[in-house]
Amino acid sequence: MPLPGQFYMLAAERHWEEDGSRPFLPRALSVADAASLDDGVRLDFLIEGIGPGTDRLCELKVGEGVWVNGPLGNAFSTPSKLHHVWGEIDPERDAVQPAGAILVGGGIGIAPLALLRRRFSDQGVPSRVLLGFRDQAHSGGLEDLFACCEIGLASEDGHVGHRGYVTDLLSAMLDGDDAASAAVYACGPPPMLDAVADLCLTRDVPCELAMESPMACGYGACFGCAAPKPDGGYLRLCVDGPVLRAGPAGPVAAGDSPPPAVAEASSGAAPPATPPAGSRESEGPSTDDADAVDFCGLKLKNRVINASGTFDAIAARRVYGGALLEDFPFSAFVSKTITLKPRAGNEPQRIWETPAGMINSIGLPNKGLDGFLAEDLPQLAELPVPLIVSVMGTSREEFARLVDGVGGREEVAAIELNVSCPNVHSGLIVGEQPTETLALLEALRSLTAKPLMVKLTPNVADPAAIAVAAEEGGADAVSLINTLKASAFDPVTCRPGVAAGHGGLSGPAVRPIAVAQVRSVAAAIDLPVVGMGGVSNGADAWELICAGATLVAVGTESFRDPRAGLRIADDLSERFAKPS
Repeated sequence: MPLPGQFYMLAAERHWEEDGSRPFLPRALSVADAASLDDGVRLDFLIEGIGPGTDRLCELKVGEGVWVNGPLGNAFSTPSKLHHVWGEIDPERDAVQPAGAILVGGGIGIAPLALLRRRFSDQGVPSRVLLGFRDQAHSGGLEDLFACCEIGLASEDGHVGHRGYVTDLLSAMLDGDDAASAAVYACGPPPMLDAVADLCLTRDVPCELAMESPMACGYGACFGCAAPKPDGGYLRLCVDGPVLRAGPAGPVAAGDSPPPAVAEASSGAAPPATPPAGSRESEGPSTDDADAVDFCGLKLKNRVINASGTFDAIAARRVYGGALLEDFPFSAFVSKTITLKPRAGNEPQRIWETPAGMINSIGLPNKGLDGFLAEDLPQLAELPVPLIVSVMGTSREEFARLVDGVGGREEVAAIELNVSCPNVHSGLIVGEQPTETLALLEALRSLTAKPLMVKLTPNVADPAAIAVAAEEGGADAVSLINTLKASAFDPVTCRPGVAAGHGGLSGPAVRPIAVAQVRSVAAAIDLPVVGMGGVSNGADAWELICAGATLVAVGTESFRDPRAGLRIADDLSERFAKPS
């Protein structure tokens, strides 16, 4: 059962391709109500059609299938807990016993507050509700969701209640005698949330905000839903939120107690005493497994792995708990690319949906080499599959320090070299120049006996020439394709779709290019090839294998379906079992 403030990722199962605008990604929707049934759970959502994804959900007919992933994210705190946490800012508030809660909703943002009001009612917590709407078309009697409690209404056009903003009502309420014992909970458009936070901070009233951001996955895989942290860097709203606590310098992570899956993943338990699953000595799958494959000396249970940067296993374990390890979706895990020094990543907006794909401008957020070795590697070592660590540097010296740092760890089975960054000495993109690629491999090969896999960029005229240079330099495998350079503009504002102005295109739209480049590279070298780019199902993966790939990597599809790797591996198994 979901908690108030949590959300689900939803998508219509049936597509609509006739106008070319089918959204590739699911939509994040807060749950407005939930009830246990004899044969499952009933979930209620409020949906406003504001684009092709939500429009399609609004058009659902009885009997249509819907993809559902959730509940996800954290939840609102109780008033007593929120006051206690707020007391860390002002210790004198520790003794305050809140009289109740003030729920402030704007437009479709009232959805999570409906479930929160019912929860507070069951707990005996008195609640007052303030709702604001733009006009009559956007209210539609939604205040009926809050029957049996005190409601204040505001509308910008004056069709109901106070003519103006809902924050006008909140300001007047907080000026009352009981403001010191109030706890405020809000959800709505960003300007409203900013105004609510300012009002509460000015009056020193505890406040939690359910925030929104463009999401691709909902469980921490894509790093797209970034929100700035007061101390620098970014939160991921899907796993650090969506409920945040208002703070003097900006919102900070908040919410109710984590579910057991979170507690398990953050317990700091020591890795098992048996050899790490990622080590070269790991036994891997049994040799009589028909789907097993040898990849650079690593025994993998099937041919499906993840593309680096598209599946955060640590965040996924926080969300899904032990079930993730029991049925891990990949036969090997490739880490997000790490750099020598920590990186916060690019500013939001980081993702932009396109027909049959998406543009991302994430910016490689990571903890740096030292942070990865100290914090992430012990957790990744608990995965039940070999671990491949992806690294990227801006010079051969940086690459050498990265390879030396991760190559000496027994938890690491292989190393991926992301060569998409310019060399600071030459100014050339390493992966776009055969001579640069060759020189890099020659400098790194003697530093480790572990397999080196070079991740090739598609943004060159002749990727096969780069692959040949990697092979001559001592690479053990290559992978391709990385994302294609792309840009998009918002047709309403004429502003770039992502804050950086450009990013990388992924998803089904790039698959024909991936097939062509995999075919060209596989014909030019004798190394194993990992094919990726737009793989959504077994047929897509089979096409890359027919083009010459040994393994197939799943990327953006995991944002839609966390279990995509398992589904695709099962389909491939059936295809290999069929007589030719």
